[in-house]
Parts: sequence; structure tokens; C-alpha cells
Amino acid sequence: MKPEAFLTSHKLFTRDELAAVLLDRGRAPATVSSHLALWQRQGRISRVKQGVFLRVDPQTGSKRVPAPDFIALASRLAPDAAIAYHTALETHGFAQSVFERLTFVTWTKTKPVSFAGRRFVPVRPRAALLTAGKGEKWIEHTERSGIAIRITNLERTVADVLDRPDLAGGLEEVWRSLLSIPALDLRSLEEYVTALGNRTLTAKVGFFLDIRRTELVVPTPLLERLRTRVPRAPVYMDRRRKGKLVARWALIVPADLLPEGEGRPV
Repeated sequence: MKPEAFLTSHKLFTRDELAAVLLDRGRAPATVSSHLALWQRQGRISRVKQGVFLRVDPQTGSKRVPAPDFIALASRLAPDAAIAYHTALETHGFAQSVFERLTFVTWTKTKPVSFAGRRFVPVRPRAALLTAGKGEKWIEHTERSGIAIRITNLERTVADVLDRPDLAGGLEEVWRSLLSIPALDLRSLEEYVTALGNRTLTAKVGFFLDIRRTELVVPTPLLERLRTRVPRAPVYMDRRRKGKLVARWALIVPADLLPEGEGRPV
């Protein structure tokens, strides 16, 4: 593929992707840098961060550059980047709000990036996934604006935002978003929670499934299995907020998240 054909067919690309094409045609490594420098001078590409570039397609008759698909962009900011947390909720179609901060998981030492008024924040996944050799198991591959992306599947996303509501707009945003989900692969969700081995997260997920057991058709044996792995002493669902104790999950839940009459004061 010639350089011009590459640029025409790639809205978003990395230096390595361009190099793979040019060097495969026997060109010198310096050719990669020269083409990138030329395209930048011509205003045909914009540098997002070192090694990541966005093709610029100005609108006809306008000096403004159209905004890119920020979710697709976030997915390319590390070699193994996968859209996660609130950004994954948005992508799956269940977030109640749209944020200017986008989040992705990566095992690399990637730094946060600001671009076009958005903040792109990398998060390292729980180490238990790597220890168990399951770092890729709950990652899906799809497309956004014709660009291949990686994203945490819905089940992992549910657990992740309960685990880290601070990365998903806070507990209220998380809860309202999760209540809108009509169905889940419960086996996949249980496997993910089990792989992490975190008792507090197990209690949060168990409580959520218990509250929605009718709508999500949650089998009682699944809830019983989760209950055997909850904390030995009560923990807060949100450490910044008081609540009521739901004893069967050893979880202190903010009162506004509880059905009427549920829980007891602590």
C-alpha cells in the first residue's frame, strides 16, 4: 500500500502501523518520519500523543476540524487499550450521562492525555487477572466509526464500575446506569468476580443481582455461591456515605439505593 492510500484508508493510526506498511514495501525507516512530518505540515494529520495520529478531514467550506470519535480514539492510546468503566457504559449504551473524561484499561505504563477538550485516562486492571492468566478473557472486539476497538464486555463493565464508582461518575450514576441493563450473561459475570477474588466487590455484585433478581432472572444458587465469599465484617458500598446494613451481603448501602423497608440502621 502506498503512503497516500494508507492515509486515505486510516482515520486513526499509529506510527507502527504506518511503518509496517512502508517498510514492507522496502522503504527506509526514515521514510516513516518524513511522511509524518509532511502530513503534519500540510495539516492533514493531528498528533494526539507520541506515535498516535488522527487524520484531519476539514468540512467543506469550514475552517473548523470535525471532532473525532473520542471513544475510538481512547481505544488506540495504548497497544492493548480497551475501553472501560464509564466509557464502556457509554459504548454499551447504558450510561445515564456523557463525560468529557474517557477511561481505558491497559497493562502498559501509559500516561493520561488531553486532546480536543477531552481527558483520556489509563487505568491498570486488577493484578488478579494477570496472575490468573485471564487478562483478555472479558474483552470484546467491535467497531466505532469504522475503526476496530477493544472494550470490556458488559459483565466485566458492571463489576468494574461497582468496584471503582469513582471512575464512572460516582455511585448514583453507576446505580442508575446499571438499573437500565435488561439482561446479563450471569455465568460470565460470576466468573469475572470469582477471578478477581475481592470480597467487597463480591458483596456489591451480589447485592446488585439480589435487588434485580426478578428482571435479570438470577438463579438462587448463584446468589448463594456469592454469599459464601462476602466480607467477614460489614463494608461500605460507598465509604463517603452513611447507609443501612444489608446483613446477608455484609454491605452498608446508602438508603436511597435500597427498596423500602430493606436494611437496618448502623
